[in-house]
Amino acid sequence: MYRRILKLIRPYWAQISAGVGFSVINVFFHSLTLWLSASFITTIFSNPEEQAVSPANQLTQNFDLNDRLKQLTSEYFFSGSQLDALGTLALVILLSYLIKSIAYYGNKLFIGYVQAKVVQDLRSRLYEHFLAQPLSFFQTRRSGDLISLAMNDVLKVNQALATTFHPLVIEPLYIVTYLTILFIINWELTLISILIIPVTTLFITVISKSIRRKVIRVQTQLGEITSRFAELISGIRVIKAFVNEGNEQKRFGGEARKLYRLMFRQIMLQSLSLPVTEMLGVAMAVTLLWLGGVQVLEYGTISSSDFLRFIVILFALYQPIRNLAKVNISIQTGVAAGSRVFQVLDVEPAIRDESNSYELIGFEKEIRFNAVGFTYANSELQAINNLETVISKGEVVALVGPSGAGKTTVVDLIPRFHDVTAGSISIDGYDIRKLTRASIRKQIGIVSQETILFNDTVFNNISYGMQASLAQVMEAATRANAHEFITELEEQYDTMLGEHGARLSGGQKQRIAIARALLKDPAILILDEATSALDTASEKAVQSAIDTLMKGRTVIVIAHRLSTILNADKILVMDRGEIVEQGDHKTLSTAGGLYEKLYRLQFSTESNKPGFTS
Repeated sequence: MYRRILKLIRPYWAQISAGVGFSVINVFFHSLTLWLSASFITTIFSNPEEQAVSPANQLTQNFDLNDRLKQLTSEYFFSGSQLDALGTLALVILLSYLIKSIAYYGNKLFIGYVQAKVVQDLRSRLYEHFLAQPLSFFQTRRSGDLISLAMNDVLKVNQALATTFHPLVIEPLYIVTYLTILFIINWELTLISILIIPVTTLFITVISKSIRRKVIRVQTQLGEITSRFAELISGIRVIKAFVNEGNEQKRFGGEARKLYRLMFRQIMLQSLSLPVTEMLGVAMAVTLLWLGGVQVLEYGTISSSDFLRFIVILFALYQPIRNLAKVNISIQTGVAAGSRVFQVLDVEPAIRDESNSYELIGFEKEIRFNAVGFTYANSELQAINNLETVISKGEVVALVGPSGAGKTTVVDLIPRFHDVTAGSISIDGYDIRKLTRASIRKQIGIVSQETILFNDTVFNNISYGMQASLAQVMEAATRANAHEFITELEEQYDTMLGEHGARLSGGQKQRIAIARALLKDPAILILDEATSALDTASEKAVQSAIDTLMKGRTVIVIAHRLSTILNADKILVMDRGEIVEQGDHKTLSTAGGLYEKLYRLQFSTESNKPGFTS
């Protein structure tokens, strides 16, 4: 999975190369400083018997690489007195750290750029992926989980890249460089020292799997917490109305405690990784200290200066190993979060345009349902069963029936929010699955009971998805009976509406939505009982706007209030996903079927309301 995350950086290979180049410079000058510091110490405390061979004698003696490097160090850096050598060392350290600092900054700059771009790309991919999914994708997932995925999990991937990419480049360079120096000094002791690598690797592998499982559980529970907050914000009116704050607090408290337990277990495991790895390294270093000391003091197989240099480099080696152990924790966190992100990204859109799809230029004749059947994902019950009907151009067709009859599902199938699972729907003789989704939806306008407005200006909400001038937007608003109240807003058409249009009343929101549909000028109009939740005054204003919107269009109305569809050309009565009756109001109201029962029940209920006039 981490390899898949790293594939995200491929487009930025130039910046990565620059960052790696700066890392190499950083490692070189740090290693040079370390070698010179060790050499200076050995120069000060060297025995007369361990004097470097002069350049005049170097042609007559055989040197190994260790001796050659020591001689070059002595010639170029410590050729004078010990005081001169001290001055040279101080100057070299100062220059080395200056170059190191510049290289460190360059590395951070280029790698940081890549990290930020990768997170931007990943969030953009998720957003684009969400946009490409059908409605069923969102109906089977909670919004809080998806928001947590896009924000928290992507942030974890970013943190993993931020805390691991630099160490994964620079720490292995340090390890390879230090091991090379150690092999040059004494290869036997070096072979013993690298025994820690397989032991540490085995420990890290075992603990990594456990860390990854715990991180996945934490991220999943974090999605649950995010969902709770989303429900709190969206449902605060209901919570307060039912005085249910106490129960909600208990529910959230239970979820919060579960997250705490999962996080604490993760922390316990992560905290164990570093000290165990460190103790393994220290145990190996102490062992080598004893073995090397014995060789110096008892057998003389290694000089005291070489042993001192070996110990200095050895202890420096364990710092990058220790850092890599830290990196492993971040990697497991990133891998766990990345697996959740890619699990969603790997979900193929259930509805897509076929390669040979063509454009629907306009609507000329009819919409035909041919034995249409539909079943929602993860459900065994058919929402629509063997539905047959024709909606001709210019007709006003109403869908009525009890809740759950399948009315909304039918209208959602026309713009391909879902695809049929049996039969077919055709527009002007073309199976809509052979048409591009965009070309179908351009012919359709939708005004629903639940008005969707965005946290944007009035102008942008009306012209949403369209290129329009202010004059065109104002004309649409005027026809929708919305211009008057818009001009009373403090910034008129530039007024921000707030989240979900919070600054407007229900009737005002509906008229903004109707203005949006008027501006789109669709051939097919879908109305999902746009006035049912409004008061009488607002309903009259909205109904007037709807009457304007319906003129000259093919209209499909989902009706809960039957009095609103008395003049419909055709009424389709639905029950349990099937059309059980169809005809006009006059015919159906005396047919003795479901429609007559619904109408009489509703008429009787409304006539008993105070102030009702027949």
